[in-house]
Amino acid sequence: MRKERIEIKKLGINGEGIGYVDKKVCFIENALPGEIVEVELDSHNRKFLKGKVVKYIKTSSERVSSFCKEDKFCQGCALTTLKYEKQLIYKKGILKDALKKYTSYDVEKLPIQNVIESPLLEGYKQVVSLPVTYFKGKVVVGIYQRESKYLTLMNQCSMQDPLINCIIQKIENILNKHGVRDYNDKVKKGLRFLQIRHIQSAIQVLFVTGNDGISEAVTKEISQIEEVKSIYYTINTSRYQDFNLQGYKKIYGQSTLSFECFGQQYLYSIKSDFPVHPVMEEKKLSIVKSFIPHHASVLSIGCGVGLLELSLDNEVIGIDDKKYHIKDANDNAKFLRNENAHFICKNIDEAVIQQCKNKHFDIVVVQKESLSDAIKQSLILAKVNDVIFVSDHPSSLAKDIEELNRYFDVEKMIPLDMYPHTSKVETIVKLKRK
Repeated sequence: MRKERIEIKKLGINGEGIGYVDKKVCFIENALPGEIVEVELDSHNRKFLKGKVVKYIKTSSERVSSFCKEDKFCQGCALTTLKYEKQLIYKKGILKDALKKYTSYDVEKLPIQNVIESPLLEGYKQVVSLPVTYFKGKVVVGIYQRESKYLTLMNQCSMQDPLINCIIQKIENILNKHGVRDYNDKVKKGLRFLQIRHIQSAIQVLFVTGNDGISEAVTKEISQIEEVKSIYYTINTSRYQDFNLQGYKKIYGQSTLSFECFGQQYLYSIKSDFPVHPVMEEKKLSIVKSFIPHHASVLSIGCGVGLLELSLDNEVIGIDDKKYHIKDANDNAKFLRNENAHFICKNIDEAVIQQCKNKHFDIVVVQKESLSDAIKQSLILAKVNDVIFVSDHPSSLAKDIEELNRYFDVEKMIPLDMYPHTSKVETIVKLKRK
């Protein structure tokens, strides 16, 4: 293979190093800005090259030793070798680059705050959904990395909550004790995925299986693990991995688990989305709450189980297109005796149009990656005073606020580090009617 010596100029949106060969961009994993590396070019097309580092000729002063033993092979966390304070600067740069590319704003004059750091840099993931595979004569939980045959074992991942790692190891031992096998697409049998959620010292386990399901002997032994409070399974032999489309069967334990946020308890059923990083989720929602005056009427789009909505004293209408979210939201409203928040399960575009026609809202909160044309038109025509937009997709965010630029000013822009050591950045934008 062809080798080149390349100077790394910057980091790309996925955390990879970027350099140039004959004026063509080259993406290089495990390389930082300012470094000079010898690279083995392993793929290319007309637009760009890809390469792997075979030798570091000059290393960056911002490089640190990775705490992850899989750092050189696993593609889940691209930034473990970059000083944390520099990760925050890089993520702010991702947001600014998207704004420069997709908006007409003078980005340097926008009120963009520094990225809010995470208090947890390791062990923050409270939700994992991982493939089950057969490796070296036993069933393991692991991920085959893109463009390689390398299997990353996920029972000691530094980003996952330590209790989740412990439970994965115990479940692997039980599965192998009972001779369970991974999924075979030809016969449509075996284990496909394992999902584990850690909700306040309680563990919820979900198996995605083939037509054979999972044996009573296996689940009985897993149920004896002290922290495991519920076990579910779903049969899915489709090539598609939207497992929530299927029915879930409870094998053992509680139907809901309780989670404390803003000093009150919320109930989560098995299908409802639970925050991957609960500490930063509460921080994010606290910022959103700070933008909402007590007298304001609120429309909340993508409300989930009502974490934000049921923490407000305001009159709130929450919209979500997932039935299980709205069921949990309504159950939580009853549990908390909250009569100010009302929840609607409907196609989001249709519901927003209908609500904005029937009622004036002072504030609209949007927790979605991007806004549809229908939602943007409704925000404009309904003369909403403020829009609070939460998105983890900087490019979509930039495009949306550009389209709203004629009608709204950007009052605040606050990025948060929801996922340390990855290239992802979540941003809260407060827009005010001109």
